[in-house]
Amino acid sequence: MWTFEKIKEKLNSRHIPFEEVAFSDTAVSARMTDTSVNGNYDPRNAVKTLLVKGKAGVFALILRGEDKVDTDKLKELIGKWSVVTAPELETNFGLVAGGINPFVLDVPILLDESVLQLTTLSMGAGSVTQGINIKTDDLIKHLVFKTVKIRKEA
Repeated sequence: MWTFEKIKEKLNSRHIPFEEVAFSDTAVSARMTDTSVNGNYDPRNAVKTLLVKGKAGVFALILRGEDKVDTDKLKELIGKWSVVTAPELETNFGLVAGGINPFVLDVPILLDESVLQLTTLSMGAGSVTQGINIKTDDLIKHLVFKTVKIRKEA
């Protein structure tokens, strides 16, 4: 299993700078309020990583926390798809829902272009009570992804 400690070790071994965030509650989705113990979480910086599967395989999607996937746009990109279930996530990827971290995935990553507008990203890290903050520049430097438009427009 990719626990918070193992994800921290992975990031440290790759010399990826990050800040730890501990929460006073548990959540499986991006938090819309700051429930961090140290006040170092900004909901406007929240991003979520979702795993989806289709005929072309499994893909990771990174979107801003409040955004929803535009199902039609994603279908144009990868074909018919469905979300990887929580049991599949645990069994096949060693991750828990709400704790997916893109740096430990070995699947193609599709990053919504709106994420790049942020300077800091708050993301899952193997736990529903802990996460990390990482600078967007460090994500760009250390993560292979394709920039796409997959968020549903309001």
